[in-house]
Amino acid sequence: MVEINHVTTFTFGFLFYWITPLAVRIGASKVSFPLAPEWLAFFRERLITPYALSCIFLYCCFMLGDSLASSRFLPGKAERRTHVPRLVLSMVVLFGCGLMIYSVIALRSDLFRPATPTDLRVGAARGAVTACIILFACVALIHTIDRPRPTWKKLLSAWYFLPLIAGSTLMIFLGSRLYVASILVMFAIYQTSFRSKFKLKVVLVAVLLFAFLFGVVGTWREGSSASGAFFNVFLEPMEGSLSLVHHLRYKGIAWINWPSELISDFQNLVPTVLMPEKYKSLRKPDAFRPLGGLHSFVSFNLNFGLIGTAVFWLLWPMLFRYCRSRASSTLFATIYVMCSGWLTFTFFRDPFSISLVKAMFEDSILIPLVIIGFGRLLSAACLPVDARSAPLPPQPEVA
Repeated sequence: MVEINHVTTFTFGFLFYWITPLAVRIGASKVSFPLAPEWLAFFRERLITPYALSCIFLYCCFMLGDSLASSRFLPGKAERRTHVPRLVLSMVVLFGCGLMIYSVIALRSDLFRPATPTDLRVGAARGAVTACIILFACVALIHTIDRPRPTWKKLLSAWYFLPLIAGSTLMIFLGSRLYVASILVMFAIYQTSFRSKFKLKVVLVAVLLFAFLFGVVGTWREGSSASGAFFNVFLEPMEGSLSLVHHLRYKGIAWINWPSELISDFQNLVPTVLMPEKYKSLRKPDAFRPLGGLHSFVSFNLNFGLIGTAVFWLLWPMLFRYCRSRASSTLFATIYVMCSGWLTFTFFRDPFSISLVKAMFEDSILIPLVIIGFGRLLSAACLPVDARSAPLPPQPEVA
């Protein structure tokens, strides 16, 4: 039986984005992919050893931190003490639907035209729609976590899932597959962490099936044959590692750095719909990124250095264990599930302005906090008067 949790998703992302590129290039030197000549021009075999040692050292720090935290923060009970009112979830879904319709209409000229890695306007348009879909996913998760007993058939028939399914279908049609994959991983984390584990055979079959389906989406987006679906999946880490091999060759591995770029990335918290031109004011990382993505090794090295990254990775799993230990709270359970889901792809392939600031801090912490906090305020306001406060003592009459 397999439990998909933060260690599972982190390890998958680590192997997929940090180890696979070098393994593929070393084991299959004739593999061709977009910008392969540039990749080979940056690649130097003498860089493999320091990079591999850094990867092993950092992953050991992560596992050490998780081992220490697992004995300190024990899992809490699975029972839920409070429920977010359906009225609040419905209001959020209606707001998200209105925002999504507005975004599609207002940004339709950029949303539906073919995207290129350097086309920032298309990226901003799709980012606005993606933000709405993540909001729907947050509501659907809160609804599901609050009601662990109903079957999935009954849960999926709830109208909270309809906008999520429709929006995810739109994103796949537009060729954006990784956010949809991350949302699917979130529900798999919830199922195996809070309901029942999966059999290993089921997990392996599901991984192969979804890899093929998302590979087909990638080949369809590129206009190539679906026969190369599995190969298309491996293009993802290879193309994302362009920034890695460039950084290793021309800048090397820094020991310590100050996270000034990460601090400036917090202006990405402003929604794209409210600030469509914000991408012009964001401080871009000083890295080679021709396809838009940024390898997380480069992000960590630019912001923390090797020593700082080791400290970060040592403390990182402790936060997840702490949230997991307080899973009796709907808020902490939602935060744990969503943040663990982002570890699969977004955490390793996107710059910190997207992965840490927007996906994790804003979408997975602030938004659930606002929704659940508003739900509690509404529940308290709807209590009978005698349940909220004791009656005031009689006041003397004014002469």
